[in-house]
Amino acid sequence: MTTASSLTSWHDEYLTSSQIIEVGAVMESVSVGDGVRIAYERCGAGRPVALVGGTGMPPVAWELCGLRGALVDAGFEVVTYAARGVAPSDAPPAPYTVEALAADLAGLLDALQLTAVTVIGYSLGSFTTELLARTRPDLVRAAVLLAGAGPLTAALDAFLQAGSELASATGRVPPAFTKLQTLLTSLPPEVLRDDEEQVRTWLELLDAQESVWASAEGATGQWAASGRWVRDGRRMSALADIHQPVLVAAFEHDLYFPPRSGKAAVEVLPRGEFVAVSGAAHAGLLTHPKETTEALLGFLART
Repeated sequence: MTTASSLTSWHDEYLTSSQIIEVGAVMESVSVGDGVRIAYERCGAGRPVALVGGTGMPPVAWELCGLRGALVDAGFEVVTYAARGVAPSDAPPAPYTVEALAADLAGLLDALQLTAVTVIGYSLGSFTTELLARTRPDLVRAAVLLAGAGPLTAALDAFLQAGSELASATGRVPPAFTKLQTLLTSLPPEVLRDDEEQVRTWLELLDAQESVWASAEGATGQWAASGRWVRDGRRMSALADIHQPVLVAAFEHDLYFPPRSGKAAVEVLPRGEFVAVSGAAHAGLLTHPKETTEALLGFLART
């Protein structure tokens, strides 16, 4: 389990790295199909792996949680990028759709002349990965759906409904609401209940979240994309059309996509397998990086 002191260190590194990423000093960019510029980084050598972040997730998070470095050390070429709405990529007018997010990723991989890529998507990035595997199988060798596969849960539906109503009333999703929602879903229940120091450290980390957006359109747009996707009644049956190897990875205490949801997805996937990371909530990628990385590297070794 991540300690409060290590979270403080992660927070300091995140702030420093985010300041670099915001000005685009270390990232190249390409213009994808509809003229949106997508900023990306490319490192390592070997079989290509693309990392697709969750809502408002800057590319630097993959580095700070250790997954990018572990993949490079294991002999992979790794592509990370800022999805539309996240700085320093463009933030076109909201709302966004997962179809648009998947088209952005396809445009990026085409521009980099990459095919047969292992695509690892987290949360919203899992939706993007799922659709890309189905619609552009030439680009996807294998896929990981991390904390984002399975049917809509009542808890996720309630969060999305509240955010949607707030956005309709105010023109945006209020940062305080996003901060509270992220806190309540990111940490395991016993940490929220008993570990005051770690909760306060996490709140400090979340204070930096607003800086990742290219504009307010980014937050509103990505929120809309998530809501539309998870409420699509055809989404689960469409998993049967994904014929690549797929790892569905869930976190034990995830309120959005608990292990039962991931298992339901695997039952539909022709070549799906399931793994659960014990003790983690939705932010297990950050709070349980070692366990998560080991599960993902094991899958890549098998494929």
